[in-house]
Amino acid sequence: MASSNKSQECPLILEIGSHSFRLGWAGDDFPDIIAPTVYVDISDFLFTSDVIEGLEEIYLQNIKQEYLVGHAALKYQHILKLHEFKKENNYNVLLKFFNYYYQQLEIEEQFRFRQPLIILTSFNTPDLEKEKYKEIFLDSLGFPALLFLSDNQAILSTMQKTSGVIVNIGENSTLISTIFHGFTNVMAKDIFPISSKDLTNYMLNLLISKKYFEETLYVDEMIAKEIKERYSLCTLSPKKEIKKIKEGLTKYDREITLPNNLKLNINIERIQVSEPLFDPKIIHVDYMSLAEAVSKVIKAWDRENWEELISNIIFAGGGSLIPGLAERLKNELKNFFSEKLQDKINVIAPSGRENMGWIGASILYSKEQLNKGWIENPKHGRDASIEEKEE
Repeated sequence: MASSNKSQECPLILEIGSHSFRLGWAGDDFPDIIAPTVYVDISDFLFTSDVIEGLEEIYLQNIKQEYLVGHAALKYQHILKLHEFKKENNYNVLLKFFNYYYQQLEIEEQFRFRQPLIILTSFNTPDLEKEKYKEIFLDSLGFPALLFLSDNQAILSTMQKTSGVIVNIGENSTLISTIFHGFTNVMAKDIFPISSKDLTNYMLNLLISKKYFEETLYVDEMIAKEIKERYSLCTLSPKKEIKKIKEGLTKYDREITLPNNLKLNINIERIQVSEPLFDPKIIHVDYMSLAEAVSKVIKAWDRENWEELISNIIFAGGGSLIPGLAERLKNELKNFFSEKLQDKINVIAPSGRENMGWIGASILYSKEQLNKGWIENPKHGRDASIEEKEE
């Protein structure tokens, strides 16, 4: 929460990801709000209640609004259908979502909607989406100005680098892109077709295909996601490790207690779940491996630039949190570069990388490096705090 009137007029940083919404004050170390970008329509039940008349009223008797968003929506995920408004391009719900969490900043009445907005975008953000953001935040809500900031630029700022390869593994997309001494290359980027959600679905398939799986053992996507995030591993030699497990190695054994108190034992699945990144055909996706995709992005630059780029490969996004993933990518990349360059390969997996874009934007603001590119709201002019920074 803002601690003074002055801070309540400083910019807010907004990141609307396919999985998480982040909102907070520029200059802070961490966003005030992190929420899932989901919503439920209170009339959209997963199951009909014909058998028990009045079931809807029992569950939703105290709910006044048509939609529930974020954490409130998750409470009803087993009753109501969960929607992802970013995936659906539902800007009406986005407006409700933003208003709901903006109120939680507890901004004094006279300072509401007076903050400039910094909105993080990726290289594949369409112009239409940016136009919609302008309509929502400038026209509908009346914020004084907004700035579209590249998440890659923000991520590099957290590492104090001007060159690098960013491998951002998000919930619904994996983006590979490069910046070299502040410059971008339209050819040096890729949308890799395996995302965190694909790995979750693969984990779900692995679990339900276990030979000893009991009919009474219920696992859904949300449970599979939690298991993946808590127990997944990436090893340098998965085939060797799986062979050892089948021969009796218990090192990877874990017993999980499910919500219905039944037990589930896993071992091989912990190693298998990350393998589609290195062999997409495992989940029937016809594409090159992550390592080859990264190498191709690097090789889109002139050869003399390769050494600097391969020494600054940076993981970002919540999907990159799998232990051992950086070491595996580094090892796999050696297959695509000469012996002279192999020792230069460096894959960096910084802590807190699931929030790197937001944190990087805050760092750039603190360093007064975000004074250009602002889009003013013509209805009431530019915010004075921005004008002062430019003078």
